[in-house]
Parts: sequence; C-alpha cells; structure tokens
Amino acid sequence: MLELCAVVTGAYLGWSILGVYPRRAVRLSYRLVQDTVVLLVLSFLLLMVCHYEAVACLILALVAYVMYQDLPAPHMSVAERAVFITGCDQGLGHGLAVQLDAKGFRVFAGCLFPDGDGAQKLASQCSSRLTVVPVDVTKSDQVEAAARMVAAHLGNKVLHGVVNNAGIMLVGNMEVMTLADIRRVMDVNFYGLVHVYKAFMPLLRRRPRQGTARLVNVASNVGLAPSNLGSVYGASKAAVALVNETLRYEIKPMGIDVVTIVPSGFKTGIQKFERTKTAERWWNAASDEVREYFGKDCFQIEEKNPAADSYLNPDVTPITTCMLDGLLSKHPRPIYYKGILARSWPFLYLHLPSPLWDKAMSVIGDHYKFPVLALQKLDKNYNKRE
Repeated sequence: MLELCAVVTGAYLGWSILGVYPRRAVRLSYRLVQDTVVLLVLSFLLLMVCHYEAVACLILALVAYVMYQDLPAPHMSVAERAVFITGCDQGLGHGLAVQLDAKGFRVFAGCLFPDGDGAQKLASQCSSRLTVVPVDVTKSDQVEAAARMVAAHLGNKVLHGVVNNAGIMLVGNMEVMTLADIRRVMDVNFYGLVHVYKAFMPLLRRRPRQGTARLVNVASNVGLAPSNLGSVYGASKAAVALVNETLRYEIKPMGIDVVTIVPSGFKTGIQKFERTKTAERWWNAASDEVREYFGKDCFQIEEKNPAADSYLNPDVTPITTCMLDGLLSKHPRPIYYKGILARSWPFLYLHLPSPLWDKAMSVIGDHYKFPVLALQKLDKNYNKRE
C-alpha cells in the first residue's frame, strides 16, 4: 500500500509541476511543497488506520484532487486595468484601493464621504491613477452618476472589474429593531449591490478586452449560517451570496466572472456602530408592550466576552489579497473563504444534526447578551415556588 500512496503523491506533484510549465494552469507557490508534505503525512496515517489499499488510495487521490483544484492560478498582467470599488472610506475597501493602486491599477474609489478622512487619505497617499468617486450606493441616481463619471475617465478603455464592498452591520433582535434600520441594512448590503450591478454592467460588458471582466462581491459566513442577533444582517448577506451564485452562471457567457468573498474574524470596521444612540432610537420607537417584555437591556448590545474585539485580526491584507486574486487570476475561484469560521461555520450548520448544531450555536454563535426581562421574571417566580 505504501507504493500505491507514493504513486498518488508522485502523480500529484508531477501533474502540479506540469501545471506550472508548460500548461501554465497553476502559479508557482509554496503550496506545492506544503501539499506534498500533507500528502506524505496522510499516507503514513492511512497506513496505520486503514487496512484496505483501494480505500486508502481513493481517499488520498480525493485529497490530492481537492488540493490541486485549490492551487493558485497564474495572474494576468495589471497593465493599468481599471477597477471600481465601493465602500472605500475605511476597512476592506480602503485597504484594497491602496493595494490595487500600488500594483498599478487604475482605481476608482467609491466613498460615501468624499470630504472625509478616508477619502482624503486615499487622495494624498495614492498615485494619480486613483480617483475618489462620491457615491451613496443606496441612491440609484448617485450610482448612475458614478458610472457616468467612471465612463468619462475611461474614454475608449474598458472597466476590468467592480468590487461591491460597501456594507453595514446592525446587531439586534428583529422585533426590537426599527423597520427603518432593517430597511437600511438591506438598502446598503443588498440593494446597493443591485444599484451598482445595473449601473456598471454596461461598462463590464464593453469590448474588446484581454481576459474576462470581474464582478467581486463581499458576502459573509453569517449569510451562510445563523448567528445570534444577526438575523437582519445575515438575511442581507444571504441574499448577496445567492445572487452571486446565480449571476455566476447567468453572466459567464458575457465574459464576466463573478467572485464571492467570505471573510470572518477580521476587524474590518463593519462591526462598529453607535450602539448607545442606536439603542435609544430603538427604545423610543418600540411599543409599550415590547419595552415591558424585553426590558431596556435587550436594546443595548453588549458582547458576552468584553475582550471579544481583541480576537479579531486587525490586518485585512489576507482578505484584500483574495480580492486581488479574484480580479487578476486567469481562473478565479468562485468563492474565497478567509478566516477560521468562514468555511467551517457554514459547514457545521449544513452537516451537523440539529441537536449537535444547537449545542454548537450556544457555544460559538451566541456572542451577545440578550437578557429578556419577562423571561427573567418567570425564572424568579419559578424559583420562589421551588
């Protein structure tokens, strides 16, 4: 069996090297060495636990196939390719705009606040290739104006890619939240994407171009699996994820690749919102019955772990690097997962039996305090009767 495992590992390495040259389907990277070591270690483990040669080789071959499919593809040349990005005031959008400008892209950085600190930093720190574009993605007329502005700057050139990154996050029980805030989350995260798609698709379809155009949309693992008090945000990102997968098939014949980015565990700035002011707004708008039942503490969002924010990675470069690969790779992945829970959380949700998932949800997905006053009173009365 050791010989068969060696054949599978050798075949993987040989096919990967041929993928680098002469096929040029794979980009040379450390992954080749890493994957070979993983296959060798797995071979020895299979020798110890599996007594059937055919099963062991099948498992090894399946792992090798998955690894090969995940190898990075070669990049196209930058050659001042033009990209429009939304949400560049801070976080992912800001970091991506800086990174693409440094790579030589022609960057159109969409900013909600064109006179704000984020836009001013981009204008002062980046090259003349970067242009700040004022845009509120919730307003279709502003998005259409942004598309006209980009088209005017491009002239006869084509737009290589659009990155829908703009997003907001409000955490709370849907009954507690105001309808205006629920709509606002959907307006930014989902309808903002729709507005950008409809306004910029004519530019992405424009010919001639080298390679395919790219539409890169940022989703979330919260849109693929539930998270406590994240129903509204999760619904908006679930809509994004499904739209992305549908468009991937619909517009591929038009010469446009659709890429989904699923980040998790990074300090992107989307987690920040004015919690005290938001709680006051929700409390003032709530009915007397809702106030009496939930109590004021349910309106003020607080983490169960005060140090939760310190576990988030402040370096968003791994995510922007995924975006860069989605824009430049000759064979971009349909979905880029980045972060421990980005892929594992949806996987557990889909495959664990409900009783086990409920346990996992209470441990991993229950981040925020939610002390319902009426339930606390019931518990006290029950304890008194005991």
